[in-house]
Amino acid sequence: MSIINVSNIENNTKFESDFCIIGAGMSGQIIASKIINKKIIIIDSGDINYNKEVQELNNIDQKGLKFRDDHVNRIRQLGGSANLWANQLMFLEEKEIGKRDWLEKNLEWPLTFSDLKLNYEEVLNDIYNNYLGKLDYFNIDDEKKFNFFLEHEFLKESNLSLKNHFWPASVEKFNYKSKYTKQLLNKKNVNFFNNLTATEMEVDQNNQLINEIIVQSKNKKCKIKANVFVLSCGAIENAKILLNNEQQYKILQNNNTGKYFMDHLRVNLGTLKSIKKLPLSILFGIKNKNYDLKKSIKISNNHQIEKKILSCHSYIDPYFGEADDLLFENQLKELKKTIKLKGIPKIKYGDINIKKIIEQIYFKIPPQISNSKLNNFIRILLSKKNNFLSFNEMKINYQGEQIPNVNSKIYLSDKKDIFNQKTPVTDWKLDSVDYETQNEFISILKNMFNNHNFLSFNENMNKKITDASHHSGTTRMSINKSDGVVDKNCKFHDIRNLYISGNSIFRTIGSGNPALTNMAMSNRLGKFLNNL
Repeated sequence: MSIINVSNIENNTKFESDFCIIGAGMSGQIIASKIINKKIIIIDSGDINYNKEVQELNNIDQKGLKFRDDHVNRIRQLGGSANLWANQLMFLEEKEIGKRDWLEKNLEWPLTFSDLKLNYEEVLNDIYNNYLGKLDYFNIDDEKKFNFFLEHEFLKESNLSLKNHFWPASVEKFNYKSKYTKQLLNKKNVNFFNNLTATEMEVDQNNQLINEIIVQSKNKKCKIKANVFVLSCGAIENAKILLNNEQQYKILQNNNTGKYFMDHLRVNLGTLKSIKKLPLSILFGIKNKNYDLKKSIKISNNHQIEKKILSCHSYIDPYFGEADDLLFENQLKELKKTIKLKGIPKIKYGDINIKKIIEQIYFKIPPQISNSKLNNFIRILLSKKNNFLSFNEMKINYQGEQIPNVNSKIYLSDKKDIFNQKTPVTDWKLDSVDYETQNEFISILKNMFNNHNFLSFNENMNKKITDASHHSGTTRMSINKSDGVVDKNCKFHDIRNLYISGNSIFRTIGSGNPALTNMAMSNRLGKFLNNL
């Protein structure tokens, strides 16, 4: 593959290809990897490496619920927002893409779970086989391997069950350093154009085809002609491109574009305190040499039906106390100075509790920067018989599904970016059932631990809903255009050669992190396009 920088092309150049993929994140790369012996152009606004200046194209106005101010949740770069993630892999459950008429009519995806599961398995084998190997990721329930002391206390409540989470030891960022991306870059049929932003489409409305797209940098404008175009830019950008172009072409108009914008609700529900010493639990995380495992607590399927609520789960996270957390953060800052050769660490060794520091290294350092070999060694120490952890308090951190909501949407403002494109407004709105689900989880915890023999629950009375940076919806799948934007094969309903990929095609979001489902659906689309 050739990496073609905008500085090396002439203004007004016209390129031709079999496929043009707009967006070089995980979705676009997986699609390209499945297309064999056909010419592919991948374009991205960003560069091979992070460029701060181009990130200004991500600017949005916000109405409704706001995103976290201190969190960068979108990035224009080879690999896209995968450059920011921790590689937590989770599945949508069968019920989460199926009929839930007891909750709301017409929630089901236009595909089967067996189809989705097959693509989960293919993606895990293609990308993570070196780490996950023969791990039975659909059935991680072997009590013989893990201490289920704490888990059993939750499972005494029939309204609760457990949910699986796992992380490969190496974070796959789909960037220039990634093995997967390097293999794609070496393919002769693929060309990657960086620093070019897709703006305008040239549409043949009579034949229902996109003939060309215009791509721009600050001082150059070019055209790409292709047989097939794929938008894989994320839920906000996919909607922005379509909404800007539908103003010129009636055939692109769809009443659902930008609608049903979803994210996960994150809330700290409170703390759980134990008067008994606690062993290492899979609820806190089991870190092995090649992968990490964790379970969360979720409301059972039967109870969801009974109460007419959504999917949700809660992480049970160790809490060391504010003073210990602050001390640990300061020590990490000092150690980073030494690593970067910027000074001698100022550590007050008298304040250090070695056992607690070891636990904090294990539990608090995120996968992006942790060391899997060190974690595996610490896990062996923490798993020893009669070894108990230094903390007795835990945070209950909730992540809830959002019901598809037509009033939660992306639309265009009157402002324009440097390419004369109207900029998006996010209007993130929740429905009553989103709050009812959260409240039901709290109710279950209160009932469980009101008179428990060694655990007590203290509700957080200052709860604040935050986003999870899992932007989804806006071009959702549907059987017909009256109910969505793309069909079961991710093709735009009224255009014969336009496809859309990524979280934006999700019809429901479930409660699990969406990246693995994004990859599975991209894998599915790539195979379909290869057979055209």
